[in-house]
Amino acid sequence: MINKILNYFLLKNSLFLKIILVFTLPALGMLYFSSVLVYDKIKTLNEVKNVQKNIEYTVVTQKLIHSLQLERSVSSIYMNSKEYKEKFIKQKITTTSNYEKYLNKLLTLKLDEKLIESTNLIKLEFYKLEALREKALISNKKDIPIVFNEYTSIINSLVNSLNLIKPVESATAFNNRFSYLVNLLRLKENMSIQRGIISMSLSNNLIDQKTLNELQKNIVLEKENKKQFLSKAQTNEKEKFKEAFNNEDVRRITEISSQLVKGIIPQNISLQTWWEISNHKNEDLNKVYKYVISQTLKYSKELQKEAYLSQILSLTFLFVSFLTLISLFFVLRNIVSSEQLSFNKIKKQQEVYKLLNTTNKFLIKIDNEKELFSQICKLIYDNKNMSFAFIYKVLENDFKIISQDDELKYILNKKFRKETNKDNLVSKVLKLDTNIIIHNYEEENISLLNDVAFTYNIKSAASFPIKKFGNIDSVLVLYSNEKYFFDEDIEILFGKMINDMSHALEKIAYEKTRKLQEDELRLASYAFESNEPMIITDKDSFIINANNAFCKVMGYSKKDVIGRRPSMFKSKHQDKEFYAKLWFTLNKEGSWSGEIYNTKKDKQKIPLRSTITAIKDDNGIVTHYLGQYIDISEQIDKQKVLEYQATHDNLTGLPNRLLLLDRIEHAITKTIRHQIIGGLIFIDLDNFKQINDTLGHDIGDKLLIMVAQKLKACIRQEDTIARIGGDEFIVLVDCIGSRTQEAKENLSSLANKIKDSLNSISHIDGHKNISTPSIGITLFKDSSVNAQDIIKQADTAMYVAKKQGKNSIEFFN
Repeated sequence: MINKILNYFLLKNSLFLKIILVFTLPALGMLYFSSVLVYDKIKTLNEVKNVQKNIEYTVVTQKLIHSLQLERSVSSIYMNSKEYKEKFIKQKITTTSNYEKYLNKLLTLKLDEKLIESTNLIKLEFYKLEALREKALISNKKDIPIVFNEYTSIINSLVNSLNLIKPVESATAFNNRFSYLVNLLRLKENMSIQRGIISMSLSNNLIDQKTLNELQKNIVLEKENKKQFLSKAQTNEKEKFKEAFNNEDVRRITEISSQLVKGIIPQNISLQTWWEISNHKNEDLNKVYKYVISQTLKYSKELQKEAYLSQILSLTFLFVSFLTLISLFFVLRNIVSSEQLSFNKIKKQQEVYKLLNTTNKFLIKIDNEKELFSQICKLIYDNKNMSFAFIYKVLENDFKIISQDDELKYILNKKFRKETNKDNLVSKVLKLDTNIIIHNYEEENISLLNDVAFTYNIKSAASFPIKKFGNIDSVLVLYSNEKYFFDEDIEILFGKMINDMSHALEKIAYEKTRKLQEDELRLASYAFESNEPMIITDKDSFIINANNAFCKVMGYSKKDVIGRRPSMFKSKHQDKEFYAKLWFTLNKEGSWSGEIYNTKKDKQKIPLRSTITAIKDDNGIVTHYLGQYIDISEQIDKQKVLEYQATHDNLTGLPNRLLLLDRIEHAITKTIRHQIIGGLIFIDLDNFKQINDTLGHDIGDKLLIMVAQKLKACIRQEDTIARIGGDEFIVLVDCIGSRTQEAKENLSSLANKIKDSLNSISHIDGHKNISTPSIGITLFKDSSVNAQDIIKQADTAMYVAKKQGKNSIEFFN
């Protein structure tokens, strides 16, 4: 069905094109839109799954961060005062357990490459953690900053890994949640660092400047992350946060931090009390974090539910769009079928119109009844819709059949002589004086050819009376290879041709009468103002009249040419000798016919088939000259095209074997005349068949065109390149030197240049070129060998080159 639609588009039927544009394109648009929508929803659903994956990673990472923060604080206190050893060991166990959960979660989640790289670095840092713990157990106070910073580095790596999670394109709200979730984790880390610093300061009862700077930095970062969180969080999450931070513990922690920032060590709080207060604050913040996570999980479930619903709706829309398009195609198929019938009818009429047009062209010029009937039968016989045609010429006591000479003509002659009393297509026309149509030979049996109809592919027939001066002169019988070919429209068209034939027959009869008229009607009898360009001159060759057809062809008005000689139209195409021969023939025989090249008013050259007739009086003295012309520009152009096609390769445009042989003959003559040496290079493309078999003939053709272009770039303008076979090329160099050694060196240099040029074709339309040239060379300097032998010598040398491993050059020995 699609092929029918595409074929019909090629018919350029504007009505059908509009139908396609109005109905099909919107339906295709709907289908495209629904497909995009389905794809988008599937993508959205996958991204929603990514949301849940990201949340799972965030939860397990936060638990590990929380454990590390506690372990860092406990380790710092232990290293400073040797207190909390049991807490330190217990927290190590908890951290290790959370790290194992973190690793197990990584195995179940499919993370992107950057995040995987980050987790690999985290694993590497945890690998160093055990040594760090051992160091914390045996180290003294001066190692506290080192151990503290190592823990901080691991925690920062975990927090930073959250930043590598890609945002989800269709979930802006989740991306926003995730960003302030990270702010909350950073806030928690800032507070954890402060807790560790304050714990060490209380345990030591002093704080150095470096530690004080770190404390101030984390207080600033805490405020910034708190600000970021509160600016992006949901209202209920903000309330939960403020509730956790609006108590006495927070007030006391802030007061202690402020004293330390001023360099004052609080004396009214013990390390144990501080640990309990800060731990309480840390747990409150952890509860806020869990609350935000729970809200995010809730949001992701809603998002997933919404995505599933959207996907179902979009799939439904896609299904409806597809059904609509299929239904539309069935409707269009019926339209196409109907339109195809109409097209076939129009095409059939066009073929008949062409026949009529061709017939009209020669009917204008025909002056012989026999030739007219023969040409009509030939044109009809050449038509692809016709099987046979003949004209039954009615004579006084007999008949004559005019047609193409073949078996059917013999059969018809025999049947007409034998079955004189049997009704047939001719007898019915003569009896009824009207057209007779047989639509289907299988159903009607009134033709003499019924018994051979199947053999000669005759399926329908028609016969028409041809009249001359109101009486039936002949009967035209047509046989078609299609049933119901002669419908009403075709019958009317052939009726017009019959009318034209009648006019032509009457014209021929009038022409015979014209020749018998008096001398005073001689000039008028030439039908001067016909469609055929004509001029009349007096005996001195001055133009006295030119018809409209001549003026139209030459571009002049009558006023421009009357009173001037035809020599005004001369072109440089023909020399004085041509015109001398013309006048010699005209004066001797009374007429001249041939091709003449004139120049139009716009200076363009025009070829004309001309007949010049000397008109004489009763005494045989020339009184006028009549020039009749036919514009043969189109025929000349066609002839040039045919000559070019006969001597050139269709694919590459290079000369073919026929033209090459002619040029070799000329080259042999030239070498003898000028005592020079000529050369011939035979090139065969290696592996060409493999290229055709593997990459296709289109690629092979493109390679041949590229080879032709490369060869043209290598040779001189006077040299000849020819393609004589599928992958065989010949370069003819008619003057390569005056001495054999010089010629051999020059030809060898040219062959190497050609070889390198062809080997430079590395790719053909993106495909690697595996073809190389095998080249054979021969020299010639006289007529001891003919053109065919010279080619054979080069061919022999080429095969030697090919046997030596291809892509090489050999001279004929």
